[in-house]
Amino acid sequence: MTEATHRNDSIHLPHLLKMLEDTGLVLGSGAVPPRLSLMSPSLYDPFVPLEGLRGGILLGIGLHPADPGTAGVVRDAAEAGFAAVVVKKLHQDIGHLAAVADETGIALLVVDDDVRWRHLNALLDSALNASADAGSTISPLGVGDLFALANAIAAMVGGATTIENLQEQVLAYSTLEDQPIDEDRRRGILGRQVPYLPENAGQYAAVFRSSGAVRIEGVRPAMDRMAIAVRAGKEPLGSIWVVDVHGDLDGEAEQALERAADIAALHMLRARSSHDLARQQRAELLRRLLEGGDDAILVAEQLGLRNSGPFAVVAFQAEPGQAAETTLVRIADLVTTQCEAHGQGAQCVQAGSTIYAIFPAAAASSLGSIEALARRLNERSRASLGVELRAAAGPAVDAVSDISRSRHDADLVLLMLASDGFPGTYASAGEVRSRLTLLELAATFRAAPHLLSDAARRIHEYDADFGTGYALTLRTYLDCSRDSARTAAALSLHQNTLRYRLKRLQDLFGVDLDQPEDTLVLWLSLQVLELN
Repeated sequence: MTEATHRNDSIHLPHLLKMLEDTGLVLGSGAVPPRLSLMSPSLYDPFVPLEGLRGGILLGIGLHPADPGTAGVVRDAAEAGFAAVVVKKLHQDIGHLAAVADETGIALLVVDDDVRWRHLNALLDSALNASADAGSTISPLGVGDLFALANAIAAMVGGATTIENLQEQVLAYSTLEDQPIDEDRRRGILGRQVPYLPENAGQYAAVFRSSGAVRIEGVRPAMDRMAIAVRAGKEPLGSIWVVDVHGDLDGEAEQALERAADIAALHMLRARSSHDLARQQRAELLRRLLEGGDDAILVAEQLGLRNSGPFAVVAFQAEPGQAAETTLVRIADLVTTQCEAHGQGAQCVQAGSTIYAIFPAAAASSLGSIEALARRLNERSRASLGVELRAAAGPAVDAVSDISRSRHDADLVLLMLASDGFPGTYASAGEVRSRLTLLELAATFRAAPHLLSDAARRIHEYDADFGTGYALTLRTYLDCSRDSARTAAALSLHQNTLRYRLKRLQDLFGVDLDQPEDTLVLWLSLQVLELN
């Protein structure tokens, strides 16, 4: 159980929920909710007795609505003085938990299953911190309007203000008249990106090392700044920069900026939360579309895809052992950014260790540009991440219901690219269609082993027992259309040695290559056993 220092102030639960609107947190019980103390949420720990300060919030991490013990935890939380407990529905009915909450006088809050507990903890903490500054002129602002917040900070602190994320992108800026700015700020606003300057690294390091406001001396002709890191708990979210025209912003301005940082954290978390939830929902729809099913048309409509194609799926995968989980995230970002900027409305999603891109309007004439994109991505991944990428393009299909087939073939091409001896890091299903057919046959033969040629099976077993190479000899001979000279050259054998081996194949296994049907099944079986 972890707690922050108790504050005497409190907040009405409806007001808190209003502040956190659209973040996935709602009231699940029906009674008039109690007031909440302005202290950080407590984390449920089944191995530690519940001890809460009056009016606290308990995050029910690990509680499952279907577990009979969960109702007991809700009762215990109410008895310990908590005002609210947060649970996830996990696709369960929570009516019985709401009834227990109403009976014991505690609020039951429900958060979307997709919201991470750590993220919710940071959201609540920032909201409660913001509420503690109820006397501030910026507290009543509607959450989400970063430009209004920037204007409020500029008016309160006394200088033109910008709010940035961790990538030094300008999220919002103040627009109050009569507040001077310099060329650096002007360029940042126009490009929505802080311009690169040699002094940037040192200045940002100073800001994020400090727990409060920092005075930054400008490199002339740039003006001085007062800046502060925006954090949710210990997690950095971005920073606020205020132009200090005359270098005379005082201690009161510092305190105002420090209060503003808590408000900004709430705004930035809200914006990120909404974006993350939308991205997760979109990713789930894309995965369903790639898997196929009766609802493919409905899923495509939710994604904004038309029913008619052509569509093509391209699968990207790092070479085995080259990408840790953190690197895989960066690979996914790289692939998504490049594919979505390709100009054909591509939509990307990660599934396991594979990143898929669905290209609409993927006519045959555009497959060349998709191949060029895949090769370019591999070059950038190798240069920036040190990771070799494999890319496999499925065939173009005419309807959204067939997108899963394009994905299936792209997966098979990835398997081929991963096999020993296959050249290159890119291939399309059209280029290797015959080999894909063999892979499909291999799956069929595995499911129905009686279809395999008995002679092919015995040859493989004999090679395994005695270390001979009869299967390779026969497969190569058939691959070379029974041309002895070509086969001998391919195997680096004398033609007499080849003739001897073919005679032994007939003697040992009863192979008769004068029977066309038997020879066809034998060749297919040898190919399938090799693929297996």
